[in-house]
Amino acid sequence: MWSDNETTQDLLGYQVHADLLKKIILNDDMLPISIGVFGNWGSGKSSLMLLLQQSLHEWEKSQQNEKHKIILQVYFNSWQFESYDSTKLTMIESILEALDKDINKRKDVFERVDDFLERINFLKVGVFILKKAYENLTPDWLKKWLPKNKDLDKITNKDKYNNLLEDVTKGNTSKFIATFRELFEELVDDMGYKAVVVYIDDLDRCEPKRIIGCLEAVKLFVNVRKTAFIIGADERIIEYAISQHYPIQMKKEDISSPFSDYLEKLIQLPYKLPRLSDNEQETYITLLLCKNHLNHIYFNEIHQKYLEFRKTDKHSKYNIDDIKANIPKDKKIDFHAVEYRLPTVPLIKRFLNGNPRQLKRFLNTLYVRQELAEVAGFTDIRPEVLTKLMVLEYNTLYNSRFEELYKLQNANRGVLPLDDVEQEAKTENGIQNPQWKDNWSSDYLRQWLSSDPSLKDINLQNYFWIARDALKNEKPIASLVTNKVMLLFRRLCTLQTNSMMKRDLPGIINACDDSEKDMIIHLINDNLRKDPKSENCWRILNCDENNLLFGDKIDRLKLLFSNIKTEDIDTKTDIFFVRMLPLSNEIHNYINSLPKANPLTKAIERKIQK
Repeated sequence: MWSDNETTQDLLGYQVHADLLKKIILNDDMLPISIGVFGNWGSGKSSLMLLLQQSLHEWEKSQQNEKHKIILQVYFNSWQFESYDSTKLTMIESILEALDKDINKRKDVFERVDDFLERINFLKVGVFILKKAYENLTPDWLKKWLPKNKDLDKITNKDKYNNLLEDVTKGNTSKFIATFRELFEELVDDMGYKAVVVYIDDLDRCEPKRIIGCLEAVKLFVNVRKTAFIIGADERIIEYAISQHYPIQMKKEDISSPFSDYLEKLIQLPYKLPRLSDNEQETYITLLLCKNHLNHIYFNEIHQKYLEFRKTDKHSKYNIDDIKANIPKDKKIDFHAVEYRLPTVPLIKRFLNGNPRQLKRFLNTLYVRQELAEVAGFTDIRPEVLTKLMVLEYNTLYNSRFEELYKLQNANRGVLPLDDVEQEAKTENGIQNPQWKDNWSSDYLRQWLSSDPSLKDINLQNYFWIARDALKNEKPIASLVTNKVMLLFRRLCTLQTNSMMKRDLPGIINACDDSEKDMIIHLINDNLRKDPKSENCWRILNCDENNLLFGDKIDRLKLLFSNIKTEDIDTKTDIFFVRMLPLSNEIHNYINSLPKANPLTKAIERKIQK
């Protein structure tokens, strides 16, 4: 199986991104700088930061301890923030602690070690006291930590340090920060660092208040010489946090969001990770399979050849034929286990979204089910057939079809009653079989039905037996949506008036891809199941005047009303129903087929007549 953790073993071709960021950081004229490594959940932000960290470390080693060639790298995980109020100070503490450890680790490199340690300790004490308590709350045991006059005499710029101590004891945060920045900048310069690089990871997993606290902490250091902050996050989550903390009212004439403007002022260089291309996906999956099924010595050699290939070719795939061609003839490597699973690659590329983390998790689930099949004695399980079923299970909009297939094959002794459905799915006229026509005629499902391998005449009983963990009528909503979508949905629910919703909803929905829109509909459906009259949900639906959530996709509409007591829906929803009716005959017929209370039916009729 494959670990879900970030790694410095580059299987994605991200070294080129790390090399570019390294070049920027090593350019003295570019510092100070804050760089936002932006990307969706699981896109490889953490791995890129680790590659950058490793590249800077290798560069530093190559300088052989020359003066002003030392780089301090500090990794700061956002989850460590204790609270919003202390976020800034927690980050400062972490940086000072890293300085302290670096000096003690490399005493032979630094001159005036004792002086530096005294100055760092002084700053640490000031931060600690300001964070925990002010003068009237300082316990006796803590007062022992306060520097004495003789301690201050050992420190250069005595007046500045005295002023810092005075600011601390008065609890004057703004003055403390201003003085701290000046002293910190002098300290970094005196110690001879070329750069202090701070990596902030997992920011988009935090609550909005913690995100803002982190951003404000970075803002304190943006203009401190020789510093670089690398922030890994989904920028839409950051904008959401900013909008929650700074409730700025947008004007109709505003071209850009004030929240994105705030982010642009803070992040001097936004660096967006691109989605993996088909060739990159195939390469990544092939390398993952090699890593899992070959011994580490062989795989390390294969990986090194791949890195050499990627230096000269950034576009082409590096497939099993390329791997074999670069293996010395005297080495007999058995690729059977890898090649046995390669027929799954076209399906994975076509029907998943190219997200590295999702690809890895999908392969892990596939691997576990194959292992279960082996333990259970199922020798006829073909990985490409299992994969075809699983990509349907992984689709947010159509995962209910997986359950439908289970029922169909179960009623037909393991074989789906496909007849000519797979061939019909390839034609312009589409599916004509009445058993499949209504629920399987979308473009996605037609592509799925017509894709190889054919499922016709295959007994699927054993396939569904090993996938029975997915056969649940009710899946936990948290397993269907990402944290980002959950936050965006919460943001929509905070818009308590129609005017606010009509103003903000288009920007939020347009920032979502199709799978994320499906997730939002899942969340609305989940809430309407609990309360068909939910004001928040119907405000979203009524105010989506341009049908950004639904387009003309009837499958999304069916998902919206799945298992909802439509007879309990309020008359105020007539706006939504009337807007849906003209979209297509199929949608019109579906809306009319929904059971509705008489007051809602009459309200819809009155609005149509107007």
